[in-house]
Amino acid sequence: MTSRKFLLAAAAGLTLQILPWGAWALNPQQWSEHSIYQVLTDRFALTNGSSADCWIRGYCGGTYEGIQSKLDYIQGMGFDAIWISPIIHNIEGNTTYGYAFHGYWGDDPYTLNPHFGSPDDLKNLSDALHSRNMSLMVDVVINHLAANQTPNSVNYSAFPSPFNSAAAFHPDCTIDYANQTSIEDCWLVDQQPPLLADIKSENSTVFDAMVRSVVQNVQDYAIDGIRLDTAKHVPKRFLSQFQEEVGVLVTGEALNESIAFASQYQSPLASVLNYPLFFTVTDPFVGRTTFDLLAATVEAEQVVLPNINAVTNFLDNHDQPRLASRVGSDVIREMNAVTFLFFSPGIPIVYYGFEQRFDGGGDPDNREGMWTSGYDTNATLYKHIAQLNKLRKAAINSGDFLDSAATILLASDTHLAFQRGPLVVVVTNTGSGPSISEPDAAANGTLSDVMISQSSFPPKTTLTDLLSCEKTVTDAQGSFNSSNSQGGPRVWASSQWKTTLCS
Repeated sequence: MTSRKFLLAAAAGLTLQILPWGAWALNPQQWSEHSIYQVLTDRFALTNGSSADCWIRGYCGGTYEGIQSKLDYIQGMGFDAIWISPIIHNIEGNTTYGYAFHGYWGDDPYTLNPHFGSPDDLKNLSDALHSRNMSLMVDVVINHLAANQTPNSVNYSAFPSPFNSAAAFHPDCTIDYANQTSIEDCWLVDQQPPLLADIKSENSTVFDAMVRSVVQNVQDYAIDGIRLDTAKHVPKRFLSQFQEEVGVLVTGEALNESIAFASQYQSPLASVLNYPLFFTVTDPFVGRTTFDLLAATVEAEQVVLPNINAVTNFLDNHDQPRLASRVGSDVIREMNAVTFLFFSPGIPIVYYGFEQRFDGGGDPDNREGMWTSGYDTNATLYKHIAQLNKLRKAAINSGDFLDSAATILLASDTHLAFQRGPLVVVVTNTGSGPSISEPDAAANGTLSDVMISQSSFPPKTTLTDLLSCEKTVTDAQGSFNSSNSQGGPRVWASSQWKTTLCS
């Protein structure tokens, strides 16, 4: 495969060097312009476009061909990248936790999972994405291999070489999550099948083979980016090797609330999944907390993380309860939350079904079959996300959005406002109740109007909310009233800002 080279920004935390990005690969700066739609391959679309009733812990029949058939649906929301499940062969048969439909129980890194389709099917999906100027991110696991066997009875010879002996793995032990060495060396699951045997990364023959298998898949299927599962379970020096050799952006899963902890993984990797933001973003929109902690997190991350624009942000995923399971029937709260997601620093990821208000709680209930929605393009959140993607692209094309910090203007019990480049974003957790001005909030219990000050808008400037196309004017001090009778989000810009969104 031919390749082109990009200089990986020093801000990404890697040693400054030239990395061999693939022919379709994107560097971190280019990825920061993207928005990503996450799908579970088995649960998104069937090959024949039909629907299926299936056990939530079993295979349901979703395929690469099915995903390809629904690219119009995905692109209709404005997404220019998809993240799919791990592609390698997984263990067969039932286990304590069901079947390996999700793709995280790989047992052969050299072979594809036939449940999802053929190698040609995956190539066709990749080609179809690239023909639309869309990108392909693939989930990858390098921490362990799976065995559908009982403890102390792993048949290592069933794995392909060089993984076919006990010497390729750390000895079985239970993880002590207070000890980082234990996190890296012990087995993620060791008490019941599926056993997840921990790869001995320090065995160079073994780890090099694992990395080469991923590199081969990147080349064979023109993969543009990698979501790295269980990154915190792999020693950082080996993550650096992995990032360097795969030559595409890697966003690592380092499940922890600490921003400092996350920053340690955006040093060896180009990107990290923004779990510190996730752990502070949902409660205020549900209405359980104020916006103070979320505002503090946004400010701190811009200082601590090596490259804030390359981190990947999300509201829910296959491991976490869906946001709709927490907000109840009020879609306005989700509209506010996803608006925050799209304009805060980082790359926004939306988990499939969010736009249809899927409301599954924890795993496996949050892994529903997408076909039950009918792929409704008239759904409120589907149309709202399409609008957000258009607006985010317009802001990026303005030239100063990605280079601008998110400056907090207001954080209260009910509102968060921040400026980023030409935009002032105002979100709220009041829900869809009636509009009540700020002084009356205590007496009436709801608040949808708020005065915004300290923005960069000059006095007597006409502003347009680019979501509703309503207008307001700043006062003599440059402050303005962000009024909304429906409790929805606002994205304000000067009416002179060049965009066709409200022309």
